[in-house]
Amino acid sequence: MNGLAIEFDSATRSFSRRLFAEPVPQRGEIVVRVTRCTICGSDLHTFLGRRDAPPNCVLGHEMIGAVVGWGDEVTPADFHGRPLCVGQRVTWAMAVGCGQCFFCRNGLTQKCQSLFKYGHESWTGKPTGGLSNYCVLVPGTPVFSIPDSLPDEVACPANCATATVSAAMRLLNETHSVKGSVALIVGAGTLGLTAAAQLSVSGAREIVVVDPIPERIDLSRDFGATHGLNSTNRDQVHSILKSLTDGRGADITLDFAGANDAVQTCLDLVRVGGCVMLAGSVFPSDGISFLPERIVRRMLTIRGVHNYLAGDLDQAIRFLESTKDRFPFEHLVSKTFGLTQTKAAFDYAVANRSLRVAVRM
Repeated sequence: MNGLAIEFDSATRSFSRRLFAEPVPQRGEIVVRVTRCTICGSDLHTFLGRRDAPPNCVLGHEMIGAVVGWGDEVTPADFHGRPLCVGQRVTWAMAVGCGQCFFCRNGLTQKCQSLFKYGHESWTGKPTGGLSNYCVLVPGTPVFSIPDSLPDEVACPANCATATVSAAMRLLNETHSVKGSVALIVGAGTLGLTAAAQLSVSGAREIVVVDPIPERIDLSRDFGATHGLNSTNRDQVHSILKSLTDGRGADITLDFAGANDAVQTCLDLVRVGGCVMLAGSVFPSDGISFLPERIVRRMLTIRGVHNYLAGDLDQAIRFLESTKDRFPFEHLVSKTFGLTQTKAAFDYAVANRSLRVAVRM
């Protein structure tokens, strides 16, 4: 089978086709035949020119596929130490660290000093992005088996959206109790809806979701939201939160929108001693102003999350499997395109503000 990858040129914001021979894995590598890739919000930011991409980059990091082969005599194992087999349906961690640098040694492998990221690298002779019918996994990549019970549309976003939310939940639980809490989510995209679902499963008492798109607010209720507002009016949101908390404000606020107004809302509407979790600001923007005294006197915890640890992806897959009959994750992918229709897929996602669009190989 010949290889086909779709490269992106960030200077012209255009796509082009690259043909290549079926990859032959070297020592430590695993070749996967990609079956499906969903277009992440960060891919759209790159496509729209809000963030840069390296030259000759094959975008796409929310992907799954089937194992074709590997470059060692010894059979490689998945994250749990179970041997892989040819044809096995798998996904893998988006970011791969070296395991030796300061950040890897201190639990921040996603910030490795020599980090490798699928869907974020220049072409070096082997495909490493999801918009290709093959992907070569570099040595050390954590690989995860996909349960047969999870459809492609549900499984694909696991190795970005779902795992990132799992990382946010892990960080939240380090400092604050989710059970019984009142949470505010700003941004009801795939991450915001997933956060509502995970907060619901974790026992949050009230989950308030804010987004300017009415259809997303309607959908948020299916993902565990107790209150939805298709308004970004801070006073209106504050009024609801005060009524739910005896005037204190939200215990936890989470931004998945990335706009400065959204970040400001999260800072303003969290209670004294509460936690602000920021995950949406993944592209450059102007700064915001805040008074350090307010942070100090209100004793706020402000945390940022970017990418995730391999264990977060493991938790994400287990979460999707355990809640497949509770939340309609399969409805988040609105349309599927073929690989040669990649440009049309991006155009459709932008024009329709789709939660997720899929590319099928």
